[in-house]
Amino acid sequence: MAVMNVTDGSKVILTVIDVASGTLANVHPSTGTNGLQIPLIQDVTLNATPSTVRYSTLDSSASSAFTTVNENGLSLNVLVDDDVFFGASNASNEVANIGLLGTSIAKSECFFSLTFEGTGSGANYVTGKGFIGGLAPSASIDQAVFISPLELTINGEITKSAIA
Repeated sequence: MAVMNVTDGSKVILTVIDVASGTLANVHPSTGTNGLQIPLIQDVTLNATPSTVRYSTLDSSASSAFTTVNENGLSLNVLVDDDVFFGASNASNEVANIGLLGTSIAKSECFFSLTFEGTGSGANYVTGKGFIGGLAPSASIDQAVFISPLELTINGEITKSAIA
């Protein structure tokens, strides 16, 4: 069994681009262009949870279940800087232009990729599209940089791929 060591900061990378000015190819970990990379991820959770429906019948002492559609989501905590949170002039990527906050306020859909093992050949990553939300940056005297949770509500399927 291979271990995915994430202690190297260049392993787990979230890249986003808005669906209006980009495509899924723009967020490919090694060949994508104009995707905004979210730096300094503290922790990440990818949820791919099927919904279930439970039912009971009179001839059984236990309930039964079947699965329905997946409820997919991505949760992470990131160290945010001005360019990522508020945006920087970028005509090729509206997320980069207006930042995570502006994208959340505008309720703009974006494509994303999340790498697990960096961008080398054979590394696994997932892609999809969704909506950015759940931003709540905070700082304190003990934590003198802004850390923010980020929720990406995935709209549709998650696709798993490996870098060729």
